[in-house]
Formats: sequence, C-alpha cells, structure tokens
Amino acid sequence: MSAAAEPLLVAIDVCTKLRPVGLAALLDSLAALEPASRPVRVAVVVVDNDPGASAREAVTARAAGYPHELLYVHEPVPGIPVARNAGIEASLEWARGHAPAGTEHPLHAVLVLDDDEVVVPGWLRVLLEVQESTGADVVTGTVEPVFVGTPPAWVVEGRFYERERFPTGTELNYARTSNVLVLGQVFTEDGLRFASVGMQGGSDTFFFERVHRLGRRIVWADEAVVSEEVPVSRISARWLVARHYRYGLVRSATLRALDGSPVRYVRRVGMGVLTVLGGVVRTLLGVRSTARRVAGAQQVARGAGLVLGLLGASYDDYRVVHGR
Repeated sequence: MSAAAEPLLVAIDVCTKLRPVGLAALLDSLAALEPASRPVRVAVVVVDNDPGASAREAVTARAAGYPHELLYVHEPVPGIPVARNAGIEASLEWARGHAPAGTEHPLHAVLVLDDDEVVVPGWLRVLLEVQESTGADVVTGTVEPVFVGTPPAWVVEGRFYERERFPTGTELNYARTSNVLVLGQVFTEDGLRFASVGMQGGSDTFFFERVHRLGRRIVWADEAVVSEEVPVSRISARWLVARHYRYGLVRSATLRALDGSPVRYVRRVGMGVLTVLGGVVRTLLGVRSTARRVAGAQQVARGAGLVLGLLGASYDDYRVVHGR
C-alpha cells in the first residue's frame, strides 16, 4: 500500500469514572459510526480514572468483537488533566505502532468525548470532512442536552442547557473537550498537554486558549452532533449559577497563568464589574420570571468569578458539576 493510500490514524479518547451505564451507551454509539469518506483506522481509548479500575472488565470484554480497536488505560491518579494526558500518550503510542516507518506525524487526530455523551452515526465523518475542507487544527461541534425526566418550565424557557451553535466553518477562539477533534500536530509539534489552572475543571479552557494563542485555527462543525445526558442533580438554579461562577474563575485563572499584563488585569476587572452590574439589572427587571432571575444570577456569578479569579480564588464544584 502506498503512503498516499495509508488510512488516517484517528484516536477517540474517552475519560470515565464510575459511569458504567453512560460509558456503555457511548461505546454502543461509537460502534455504529458510519464509514468516513476516506480510509480511516480508529482506536477508541478509554481512560479509567477510578483508582479501583471499575471499568476494566466491561471495556476489555467488548474488545474482541468491537468494530474499532478498543484500548483500556487505567490512570489511578485523580483529575481530568491527568486522565486526558494519559489518553493522549496512549493514542500517540498506538499511532506510532501502526504508521509506516519514518512517518513524521503518525497520529492524524485525537477526538475527545465525555462518558455521558452519545454520538450520531455521521459524527466522525463530519468532523473529518470539515477539518479537511477548512484546514483547521481544531474542529468542535454541537452538544444537545437530553434530560432525565421532564425539566421545569423555566428551564425550557431559559434554554439554560442549550449551547450556542454556529454555521459550519465559523472560526472560534475557544473549544471544549466534550465534542472536539484536535490534530495530532498540536500534541507533537507544539507539545501541548492538558494542565490544571488550580481548581477542578477548566483545563480544557486553558488548553484551547494556548492552542488559539499559538495561531492554531478552531472551527465549528454544526452537523457533528453528540447528545449529553442532563441528570436530575444538575437541574437546579443553584447548579446553573455555580457553573457560571466557576466559568468566570476559570477564565481569569487562565489569564493569570498566561499573561501577567497589568492592562489585561484592569480590563478583566472592568469586565467583571460591568458583568455583575448588568446581571443585577437583569435580575431586577425579570423579578417575576424564574428564567430571567436565574439568568441574571448567572451573570452576577460570572462577573464575580472574573474578578475573584484574578485574586486566586478557586471553587471545587467537580462533584456537583459531574453529578458524582
């Protein structure tokens, strides 16, 4: 087989911890993927971040009959960045073992999913096609919420769990690890890995901010859809407000880690204060609407996080955010 006809080596990385039902549903959906428009060899890399290795038996039992190569990695050290990096290293090692000798960048791309998501059959094909047509270094797509039970009317009205969507090909300055393709060169040429910003969560914000600052392009693929389960434990005003507070903290923690410019600090404080004031007004104007009150409180919390994050404040909401 000529070098031009060699299949693309693609790894799908999934970090999991004590979510056997969600992981099983995700693996089922990956097994039903449609063929890509060009030859692709796929490895699904499951990184078990449970010290007790609770997912080992279920994953290894599937491997023999699975349509893709299914790899199990146990990373007992707790933390999302550690688990993500274990998946990257396993993916790179897998690609080096399957690429022709002398291949400069064996791993074409890493695709990252969460263990509470399910992909549509054309998901992989769309991400690869958008990457090829745009030449982007990162391609990220749609995450649609699926509620466990019927959510309150104010949740539906406020669309709190629906993420912003864009036309395919739209350039962005951010991405998340809940549905994303990252070219292998980002890990090999740039040497980037995931790192903590001093709190649980936020390592993806930090990672993609560094990707963007290096001049790598991030684009949107609207048809690359995954669904994400929203458990009952997350359906509350408290959870929604806390998440925005953490979002503000993470953004400013990232700023502290990457750029100590006094001008940027002053601008961030100003942005935080204005965000708080705007949230207060929004809350007062929407006093008779639960959806509007919650949206206003989210804005206040986000602004407070932007300011307090510059002072080194942290907030460990990992158990709340992930329903664990």
